[in-house]
Amino acid sequence: MWSHLDRVGGGGQVKGTGEKQKETDRRLLRDHAAQLRKELDSVRTHRRNYRERRNRMPIPTAALVGYTNAGKSTLLNTLTQAGVLAEDKLFATLDPTTRKVRLRGNKEILVTDTVGFIQKLPTELVAAFRATLEEIQDAAVIVHVVDISHPHAQAQSDAVGRVLKELQVEHIPLVTAWNKVDLCPSPDEVRAVAARRPDTTLCISGATGEGLPELLALVQTTLNTSLTEVEVCLPYANGDLVDQMHTTGEVLELRYAEDGVIVRARVPASVAGRVAQFSVRPEERSGGGGGGGGGEQLQEMAAPV
Repeated sequence: MWSHLDRVGGGGQVKGTGEKQKETDRRLLRDHAAQLRKELDSVRTHRRNYRERRNRMPIPTAALVGYTNAGKSTLLNTLTQAGVLAEDKLFATLDPTTRKVRLRGNKEILVTDTVGFIQKLPTELVAAFRATLEEIQDAAVIVHVVDISHPHAQAQSDAVGRVLKELQVEHIPLVTAWNKVDLCPSPDEVRAVAARRPDTTLCISGATGEGLPELLALVQTTLNTSLTEVEVCLPYANGDLVDQMHTTGEVLELRYAEDGVIVRARVPASVAGRVAQFSVRPEERSGGGGGGGGGEQLQEMAAPV
């Protein structure tokens, strides 16, 4: 069955008549791999430019992460009616999809669906997923979606935790969502376990919508804890910045002066940086920033699941 490896050929893409088919196959594979690397670099550049444009917007981003087939795309569909491909198979999402979601108080966030993780990702596939994983590093909050109905939910969650550690995103606040609770043999037992956890873990169902209002409320609360307080005097010509502070943060005080609008507010770091030059506090004029910390590791898992 391997007799074709001993054949010789000429013409086309073959170097010479003395080159064996096996050597030709290897060379063609190397050429194909080199072309794929070039395309990946192009994709990475495109995604980086896209993120830079998006980062100029004042809206914070929540990144959905989780083991492959955890239900992230279904969750995004339910939250935003985005129409993202949601199939019961590995790597159904290879291109990040970002949609806008409105929270309480007319606040807005961007929700990004990322590629599903797997254990022991082959080295040759790491580069292929880097472009989508880079989305996580730019998030204001990470939502770890766990398929709690899977018998190996613990191992899958641990695998995700290792990847997040490799990405060095421990400083980004993290929210845990146990998805597909409706598929568990004993959903009430799973909810009881989640309620006993020291960190806030929500039981949800992206398919039925269970727990999604509570999830969005938790995301909003988490974002609020990472807001930076600023006090600025914005020229009247920069009314758009006042709108951004209302949309993305919490305006604590607003009054009008002769030379502009004086605003004291709690805003995301990106907005704090934009308004830093107008700060009435000299120490803030060099820039703004802030952040929070977060991390999680499943210590107790419902059984059976």
